[in-house]
Amino acid sequence: MAMIEKIYGGIEIINLTASVGENSVNLKDDVMVVQAMLKYSLRENPAFSNFKLPEPTGAMNDQTKTLIKEYQRFLRRKLKGGIAVDGVIDRAVGERPFGRRGEWTIFCLNSQMLEARLLSGGEGNEFEDLCRKFPQLYAVLDNLPVGSLRLSLEGARRGVGTLNLALE
Repeated sequence: MAMIEKIYGGIEIINLTASVGENSVNLKDDVMVVQAMLKYSLRENPAFSNFKLPEPTGAMNDQTKTLIKEYQRFLRRKLKGGIAVDGVIDRAVGERPFGRRGEWTIFCLNSQMLEARLLSGGEGNEFEDLCRKFPQLYAVLDNLPVGSLRLSLEGARRGVGTLNLALE
């Protein structure tokens, strides 16, 4: 099951359980998360305007495989190397997949997702916004925060107050 976890440097990302893509493990939950992240991140990107972005169903199909490889080509051009164009999104483990300049595709996809949220003016953090757009992810993303507690001390007589607790 895909989950939000901290990787090198304490950065929180959505990470996979196993690899997704060409000749990969392709667990249904991981595939669904990758499909949702690609659709969320690339829907407004002009470089992908000619691509039909896959619906997050969890079924690995040719459309998803092609999009993963094209996304890696896009990253390779953007980052001037550092991304393997192999059609596979691996689970991020450690700082880098290879060498000093290597980057995890899943890490780049998380960064692209954050950028898309900021540019679109989405609410909350990118993980919450992704799940609002694709509610089926609530069932597959492990350890996703359900809401936030907004704690405040209400004024009361004699210096005593009550906590106003609510889930959003």
